[in-house]
Amino acid sequence: MFMRTPESRFYHDYDVFIGLDVDKKSYSFTTIEHGRSHYGKVVSNAASFLRFVRKNYVDKKVVLAYEAGPTGYDFYDVATVNGYPCLVTPPATLYKRSNERVKNNRLDSAKIAEQLESGQLCGNRVPEGSYREIRHLVGMRENYVERRRQAKQRIKSLLLFEHLGQASDDGEETDKGWSLTYFEKLKSLPCNPSVRLRLDSLIKDHEYARQELLGVYRALKDFCVKNTEISQYMNYLRSIPGIGFVTAATILGRVGNPALLKHERELGCFTGLTPRERSTGEIVNHGHISGFGDNILRSLLVEAAWIAIRHDRELRMFYDRIRSKHHPKIAARIAITAVARKLTMRIHCVLKNKRPYLIH
Repeated sequence: MFMRTPESRFYHDYDVFIGLDVDKKSYSFTTIEHGRSHYGKVVSNAASFLRFVRKNYVDKKVVLAYEAGPTGYDFYDVATVNGYPCLVTPPATLYKRSNERVKNNRLDSAKIAEQLESGQLCGNRVPEGSYREIRHLVGMRENYVERRRQAKQRIKSLLLFEHLGQASDDGEETDKGWSLTYFEKLKSLPCNPSVRLRLDSLIKDHEYARQELLGVYRALKDFCVKNTEISQYMNYLRSIPGIGFVTAATILGRVGNPALLKHERELGCFTGLTPRERSTGEIVNHGHISGFGDNILRSLLVEAAWIAIRHDRELRMFYDRIRSKHHPKIAARIAITAVARKLTMRIHCVLKNKRPYLIH
C-alpha cells in the first residue's frame, strides 16, 4: 500500500538525498547535496553501502529511497535499523516525461533522488512483523487459487477442442462445482492416448493446487488464531456483512498495520474503487473507477458487497438509489462498485475504532 510517508513531508530537514536502483548484484545510486549530484555503483550489500554513507556524510541528515521490486525490503530493514529514513516507492508513481526514450540504472537512480529532493516522492507502507508474515501467506493462497483456476480453464479448453465437453451420458453439464464425481468421470472419459495423457496431467495439476491451497488455508487460519492482534482485527472485519475469513485476511495482508491508516478514503484509493476525474474550470467529468491498486482485493470487496446488500438495509437502500440513476445494462455493476467503495469506509471505521460493526 502506498502513501505519502512522514519523511516525504519534511524534505527541507535533510542535507543529503540518495536515490538507488537496487538489483540482485549491484546498487546504482545518485546523491544530491546542496544541488550537487554524484553517481556511483557498488556491490549489492546494504550494510556495506550504509557504512559508506556514514563515512562520507558525517553529521549530516540523510534520507534514502529506492523502487519497490523483486529485492524486497532487505535494504529498507537494514537502513531503518541503522537510523536512516528510507522510502520504498512504487514504480508507477515515479514521474516520467512523455519523450523519454532511454532507461538505465543511472537515470533511474537520478530520477528517484531528484523527486525525493523536490518532495514529490510517495513511499509504500512497508509491512512489518506479523503483517509481513500474513502477507506472504495471503500471497501463497492467491497463487494457488490462480493455479487451480488455470487448471480448470485448460481442462475445459481441451474438452471443447476435442469435442468432449460432456463428461456425462445424460447430456447435462457436470462441471458445476467441479465435484469429485465430475473428476472421476473425466478420468474414465473415452479418448485417444495423447489426449488421455494431457487430460490426466491437467487433472493432476488441479489436484496439486487444491491440496496446496488447503494446506495454506490451514496455515493462515492457525497463524490468525495464534496472533492476538491479528485475531482481534479479523473479528472486527468479519462483523461486517459480506466479509469472511479470506477477505479479512487479505485486507490485513495487503493493508498492513491498521494503526497506520490515516483517512477513511485511503482504502478506496488503494483498491482502485475511486473514480477517475478529468475536470477543468467549471466542467467536472468523473469516469470509471481508477483500477489503480490491488485487483484481487478489489474483486473480493465487490463479491462481499453482493452479500452485504442482502443483510444490511442501509447498504441495500444505497445500492437501489445508485442503480435507479443509470441505464439498466450497467446500473447493477455501477451500483455494486459504489457499495464496495462504501464498504472500504466501514472497514476503515472498525479497524481504527477497534470495535465490531453494528448492522443498521
